[in-house]
Amino acid sequence: MTEVVAADALVGRFNVMAAVVDCLLDVNGPGVLLFGDAGIGKTALINEVVHELGQRVRPFRVFAGPTLASVPFAALAPLLTALTPSQINEPLSVLRAVVAALNPAGQPHPAPAVLIVEDAHHIDDSSVAVLAQLAAAEAAKVVFLCRPYPAPPAEVFSMWSEGLVDRFDLQPLNEQEVNQLCAQALDAPVVQGTSAVLCKYSGGNPMFLLELIEHAKSLGQLVCRNDAWMLSGELRGTSVRLMDLVRNQILMLGAAQRETLETVALAEPVPLNVVQQASDSSAVDELQELHFIEIASDPARHVRLAQPLVGEVIRQLVPTAHSMTIRRRIVNLMESKPQTMDGLLRYVSWGLESGTEVPDSEILEAAQLANRLFIPSYVERVAGAIKDPSLRLAAQVEVARAKWYRGDIRGSVSSLAGVVDRTNDPRTVRQASMLAAQLAGRQGVGPNAIKQAAYEWEAALARLAESRQGIDPDELERGKLGSRLLSLEGLQTEGHYIETERELRQIWKEADDDESRLVAGTLLAEAMAVAGRPVSAIQILMEIQDMVATSGDWSLQYAGMVMRRYILALQQAGEFGVLETFLKNHVSQAPNSLIYSGGMLHLAAGMVDLRRGDLGVALPRLRQAVSMLRVSDMGSDLPDAVAAAAYAASILKRRETAMTYSSEYDALIREGVHPSLLAQGHAAVARAEHTGTQTAISRLMSLADSAAADGAIGAEIDILMLVLRLGDPGVARRLIAVAEGSEGRTAEFALSVGLALAHKDADRLIELSDSAARDGLELAAADCASHALRILESRGDKARQLEGQRLLKRRTAALDKAGPAVEGGSPDLQKLTRREQEIATLVQSGSSNKDIALSLGLSLRTVEGHLYRMFAKLGISHREDLMNGAHGTQGVG
Repeated sequence: MTEVVAADALVGRFNVMAAVVDCLLDVNGPGVLLFGDAGIGKTALINEVVHELGQRVRPFRVFAGPTLASVPFAALAPLLTALTPSQINEPLSVLRAVVAALNPAGQPHPAPAVLIVEDAHHIDDSSVAVLAQLAAAEAAKVVFLCRPYPAPPAEVFSMWSEGLVDRFDLQPLNEQEVNQLCAQALDAPVVQGTSAVLCKYSGGNPMFLLELIEHAKSLGQLVCRNDAWMLSGELRGTSVRLMDLVRNQILMLGAAQRETLETVALAEPVPLNVVQQASDSSAVDELQELHFIEIASDPARHVRLAQPLVGEVIRQLVPTAHSMTIRRRIVNLMESKPQTMDGLLRYVSWGLESGTEVPDSEILEAAQLANRLFIPSYVERVAGAIKDPSLRLAAQVEVARAKWYRGDIRGSVSSLAGVVDRTNDPRTVRQASMLAAQLAGRQGVGPNAIKQAAYEWEAALARLAESRQGIDPDELERGKLGSRLLSLEGLQTEGHYIETERELRQIWKEADDDESRLVAGTLLAEAMAVAGRPVSAIQILMEIQDMVATSGDWSLQYAGMVMRRYILALQQAGEFGVLETFLKNHVSQAPNSLIYSGGMLHLAAGMVDLRRGDLGVALPRLRQAVSMLRVSDMGSDLPDAVAAAAYAASILKRRETAMTYSSEYDALIREGVHPSLLAQGHAAVARAEHTGTQTAISRLMSLADSAAADGAIGAEIDILMLVLRLGDPGVARRLIAVAEGSEGRTAEFALSVGLALAHKDADRLIELSDSAARDGLELAAADCASHALRILESRGDKARQLEGQRLLKRRTAALDKAGPAVEGGSPDLQKLTRREQEIATLVQSGSSNKDIALSLGLSLRTVEGHLYRMFAKLGISHREDLMNGAHGTQGVG
């Protein structure tokens, strides 16, 4: 029948695939009912199964279709070419013809026939009856590929209940699988944040995902930078092909179901009781059963579409007049505007698009919420509809913020100009002043600009207090406290952490409004983390995170501020495992923000790799962070990322890469940006080969002195450890003094290294090297081995020197390994089919491809094909990776 062409390696589905393979190989076993939505991967899975089974089965394919669903035996027509017109309607003749077509020689074949029925939900009843007889007589294995709607004939389910077929339901791909499929489709790694966004929009549906990728590429939204793919902005629009795919699904529904689906798509999320009143309640149940909609478990039982992309397409397909009719119906049934965040956004945009009058206050509220959820395109689309002069300045601030997200700093500054001086709303003054402070870092104007924004805030409050309408005294006091907090933030940006801590602690404890407490606590935690008390800072930040989670959407604007300080505290404390988990969860939970803040998160993940010494992973991740920050750098992190990339490259002896990033770092400094002390240290070490080690050490000592003057104990420890890395043990006593009074694992380890160096205890340094290696801190392990060898060499102990040299060589070799993926762990051989697991075992025993072929009775080409697919599944590139237990180096985001 139809020739099977080997597709790309299957992503995910490995357990289902193994079970299907077992069904088809078991002589007395059942056939298969493969169930799943359109585009979920049924055909891809069965193609991979057929390819895996090779000559052990004989596949035959037939295709059902909606136009012939009422024609008897239509699906089996390709197998019935030998029948005369008079025999075509005789069930017994049809059965014999099918058997003959499956066994043309008339004799039993050692490889069983497998009859694959595509689109079996459209199959005619007569064909199913014949297939049931074939399965019952074990004349062939039958494989049905079915969608849940329209439902396949009852006889298909009867075959399942009678044990003639086993049922397997395919679920959407998870985030890790989406990342792998993206990398496979684009033939290069995809940053984790980008694949998380694509996962959200596609709902994990492979067909939708691949279509999204092609569409985003064609629009220039998906770009390749530093050998990895990333989004350069929000996904927008849908392709014609995607609209056709969704339209075809919708056309299969009944009129009541389509009307209900359109209602949910236009109004989602909408309370269940409203949907039931606005449409056919039985249609709601049917759509839920068919997985078109989902009903939440919250008190209002909000209804949403199960597939976000389907909703986008439906909203484009519904005519404006019909949309207005549905809106009027929904508005009349709802007691108030939607209470959910996404419900409010949909409610306002829907109203504006359909020409309905929407209050300006609701438009402004939606614009502010959209910015907090990182949807700047929404803000730019709706803010211009505000007509009330008293609200237009507030809307102008939101437009400025949206431009800031997009990297249009000049446009943002222009939109913000004059707002503080002209507005009579204290809340608008607050928002404009805080945004002006955030923009200061990107303009290269320094910390003074932050304090200037605070002064202008205070002046605006004084103007409002003296105006005719005056200002509420409580609002005035909150505003004054807010401007003072902004001044304190400016001081901290200048490095004056010691001066701010006492006042911040008082505000944190005594302020009577949550917003002031949240800001004060966050800045206090930053001061504590910088000053060598990161564990105490983490405790405060965990309490603040609870505040953000329970305070409503107003606190979302501070989520990034809190997250940055939490990442800093975890880094300073050496809690790398906690930080990795936090970053991974954030990627899963907040995909929208990743387009704009993903560079900062990538930098944080790269810094963890760098501190651990996983340099083979750190450098690619840091390069990706640089690429993402060039597109959107809301926190002025680009110089730190560039310096870290230069530093990682220098340790790996990739001189050209190190010099390229060092040159970019210099250019950024000339533009007036302000890198962290650690970034300046990284830049100094990266240049050491060209400037000389002593020059680099002198620069590092100057930075350490600056850190000490600012009370930045964490940075001082980091910089002194860099001095040790360059081979100057003379700072050991200073390191001990600084680390003794500090919290966290980083300080504890630094103290141990300092004491061992001060006492010239080579044995202790070797112990620390072994301990660091066990904890996955390869760079620290290599440093300790280097220090130990230097001490042994000074003693002239030849035997111990040889031991130290071997240890250092082993530790240094570990630095350039690609290391595990973000998910970690050793190769998950459960992803492999049974045959692939057999091959993996033989590879790990040292067998060559030829040995494996002879052992398993396969051709050499078949073995090579198996290995290719195995490598793709496990994320490895060479057989040595399988033998050494390494995997997952591809697609690290």
